Amino acid sequence: MLLGFSLTPFGHHLSAWRDGADVKELSFEALLSQLVKVENAGFDFALIADLHGARPLDALSSIATPFEPTTLVAAFATKLERLGLLAAAATFQHEPYNLARRFASLDQISQGRSGWFNIPSAGEPARDREYIDLVRALWDSFEDDAFVYDKQNARFFDPTKMHVLNHQGEHFSVRGPLNVNRSPQGRPVIAHLLTTADYALAAEFGEVVLLQETSGEGTVEAVQLFEAALEAAGRSRGDVRLLSNVVPFAAATREIAQAQYDRLQSTNLDVPAGLVPIGSFTEIADALQTWQIAAKVDGFTILPPTLSAADAFTADVVPELRRRGLIEAKTGKTLRSQLGLPRPPHPATEESAS
Repeated sequence: MLLGFSLTPFGHHLSAWRDGADVKELSFEALLSQLVKVENAGFDFALIADLHGARPLDALSSIATPFEPTTLVAAFATKLERLGLLAAAATFQHEPYNLARRFASLDQISQGRSGWFNIPSAGEPARDREYIDLVRALWDSFEDDAFVYDKQNARFFDPTKMHVLNHQGEHFSVRGPLNVNRSPQGRPVIAHLLTTADYALAAEFGEVVLLQETSGEGTVEAVQLFEAALEAAGRSRGDVRLLSNVVPFAAATREIAQAQYDRLQSTNLDVPAGLVPIGSFTEIADALQTWQIAAKVDGFTILPPTLSAADAFTADVVPELRRRGLIEAKTGKTLRSQLGLPRPPHPATEESAS
């Protein structure tokens, strides 16, 4: 069972900031302390989402992190040793070359533990398809062994292993190459949040795909539809890791968990999209185990409603999952190895092999 963690200052419920909130929870140190707990608990990755740079007119969101995601990931990468880090970036806000360079740099800083949580344009699938193809090609600007650092013969790199893109497309023209070595994991991982309008794009490019259905039956149906989209895109189920969003209310007893849920709902009825289990620590573990088997998902992305709920999940639910053998210690050093995804070979290597 794979586990992801969606980071917020106070929790994902809109009333979470009132739940014992401290202004210090908006600081970098407070956000880092959450991820230290998550890493120690054995999670596979953390997701740093974004409001896509939208400027608020009347109020700030208490759910959004107060930092630009890729900047935050760069800082986290120097403090965390194993946890994967997905940063959100929208295709409609960044030039492809700059985005490709930023994430290639993040993957070097994190030693292969980063990923791009892709926010596509609304209603422009052809543009997004060209954009993602372009970014992936830029990540392959250099073959793995292009930089030889041969001091004796004054050869910094092998120019035959540099690939200038010279892309001329319908929406973009980019020459390349990037000035960044190829990633330790081949390429940064590409993640998508699955929406009804995004099945084809996620099936073509997604490597981590997050589901936000609110029922077990809906999750089963979403997985089946996505598997059909994968087949249409010429990819297999093993190419992708599917994780369901979960908003857990866990406590020592079901009654305490229900009281926590009722208290938050009494101030605001907005629960983030995802499965919402309410119960004791063992009951939450039961629910996750049941959903994983029924829907054939690879794991779950935890959206804790409050910070206390996050602590309860990491301290009490995760050990129960581990006791059942659902979570195993991993020794891989990159995000791909954590997720069991293969390292993509460079296209030039594939061509020479064929």
